[in-house]
Amino acid sequence: MTDLKQFIGIDIGGTNTKIALVGEDGQISHLDKLWMESIQSSLENYLQILCEKVSQIFQKSNQTILGIGISVPGLQRPDGFGTLYSVNVPLLNGFDLAHYFINRFKIPVHVINDLVAHGLAEYKFGSGKGIPRLLCVSMGTGIGHTFFFNGIPQLIINGISGDSGRMILDVQSDVNDMSGVVGSAEALCGVKSIEILAKARCTSSYSSAMEIITAARTGDDPGARDVLIIISRRLAHYLMNLSSIYFPEVITISGGQTEAGDFFFEECRREFSRLSVGFFERFFKLTGQEQGITIKKAEAGSLAGLLGSIVPIVNNQVGSQV
Repeated sequence: MTDLKQFIGIDIGGTNTKIALVGEDGQISHLDKLWMESIQSSLENYLQILCEKVSQIFQKSNQTILGIGISVPGLQRPDGFGTLYSVNVPLLNGFDLAHYFINRFKIPVHVINDLVAHGLAEYKFGSGKGIPRLLCVSMGTGIGHTFFFNGIPQLIINGISGDSGRMILDVQSDVNDMSGVVGSAEALCGVKSIEILAKARCTSSYSSAMEIITAARTGDDPGARDVLIIISRRLAHYLMNLSSIYFPEVITISGGQTEAGDFFFEECRREFSRLSVGFFERFFKLTGQEQGITIKKAEAGSLAGLLGSIVPIVNNQVGSQV
């Protein structure tokens, strides 16, 4: 039997909810998923099924579980106990998720934004270890970021570092994001934009953005690769804007778009370099830092939400009581 502390991680997303036993060393076991489309669209039904899956992990584990970490998308409630507003999971808007689980399982519970969870996973378990100024960007349906200074997420409003998905990348674009903002980073880098671009550039028809990303990676459709090159260049513009605010040493990128292949990052770095023209290298040299900004793929992977959800509890940063 291991002496490592064990926790339950819950990563709630618009497509599915992941539940697992997570060790303080980042080892994941008893992974299960709850597909949102398979349940009735009611909060009561969702919570009932979710609690059943959590209870199953308690029963399977022969170790003491010290807490539950929950990662959820969207703005967080001012008290930190749940989501204030989420476009992707409106079911939980306003609900006190923390105390619901505290009352049910009688152990500490901590709720954080999913972007923050991804960043915490990267800082503690991935390529962000020990980086004083770390910018973590997550891509998918939309795009967003969390900035870490000496391992602490800089949260400026309702549990997030800001809503950079609304950052305008093209004032002439007529593509809007899920919040209705036109020409934003989310509108031009997210799933919707991939699908729009594919209709004009791909020889095959695709039912989802992930199919386009896969075709770009395998090389089956040159048009699909062209689409992801456009997305990677737009990403570089987004990163340039964020970098001029945060001056990160390392930027990690996670999400479905990054599965297109190495060319996606190579093109992004090339465009970032073209836009910045060595500015950050010169700036950092003046401040005593010899290298510029490093852009890399996040190492925490698709289970980053689970890993990051438990980090505040592991770090003893939980204020909720049983």
